[in-house]
Amino acid sequence: MKEKIDQLFENEAQLPKISSVVSKVMEMVGKPDVVIADLAKEISKDPGLTAAVIKLSNSAYFRPAKPVKTVQESLMTLGIKTVQEIVLLNETKGILKKELKGYQVDGESNWLHSLIVAELAKRIAVQKKLKVDKDVVFTAGLLHNIGKVILAEFFPAVLMQFRTELQTYQGPYTDLEAKFFGYTHQEAGAKLLAKWNFPEELIEVARYYTEPEKATQFPELVSIIHIANCIVILGGMGIDIGGLKIPLSSKALQNVGVTEGDLQMYYTLLPEMAKHIEELISV
Repeated sequence: MKEKIDQLFENEAQLPKISSVVSKVMEMVGKPDVVIADLAKEISKDPGLTAAVIKLSNSAYFRPAKPVKTVQESLMTLGIKTVQEIVLLNETKGILKKELKGYQVDGESNWLHSLIVAELAKRIAVQKKLKVDKDVVFTAGLLHNIGKVILAEFFPAVLMQFRTELQTYQGPYTDLEAKFFGYTHQEAGAKLLAKWNFPEELIEVARYYTEPEKATQFPELVSIIHIANCIVILGGMGIDIGGLKIPLSSKALQNVGVTEGDLQMYYTLLPEMAKHIEELISV
């Protein structure tokens, strides 16, 4: 099975992909001297993306101070990083909304899970006054489990065996992924984001969000996403075949300074956040 997945990564035409315009936008936003007019011109090369940016910019979720009519107005009203969020939301929607049959998660549930993890992670970063870019936190939360999209393609062939062994297995189900596929979904996700030339912090989140104690370059960011993911799973949003088998890391709580009281507060925020996210999904 590992050989088949290796072949998939070698044949990029079969991998989920992002457009050349989005790749260029990500590259431009990463530069400190990016010019808004140049960024607007790049986004405007894609008519579908242009329409999506304007439509999402005017949504209740982003709440612009005034109606947005052009990409440049969106950039000036909401800011470059927020527009980057919008671009990625539009681009990854089709990928993350795919039904993950092997994981026993439908597309809508996985998309909602990704969005709420992103939203909660950003709120944690703000509430704890952490020195991380809240827009990077949102993006990391959005993409944290994208590796499941890769492994889901191969799941049907081993699903019955996987499910049977999972019933008595006491360890993390990602160990079973490695056994049956030769990859965990975290490893697959990290490889995919590397193929997309995404920043190292996003790759490390995808690789270690279930094992934040192993993160070496961006432990704080990885820990935020880990905590948000665990809380959202506990809230019943996006539970997959592994159920509640990912334990909440005490090291992650220490890295971020999250207390038991904080955890309870975050959990109670989930219904309000789900309603807030629905404003985004409905656009």
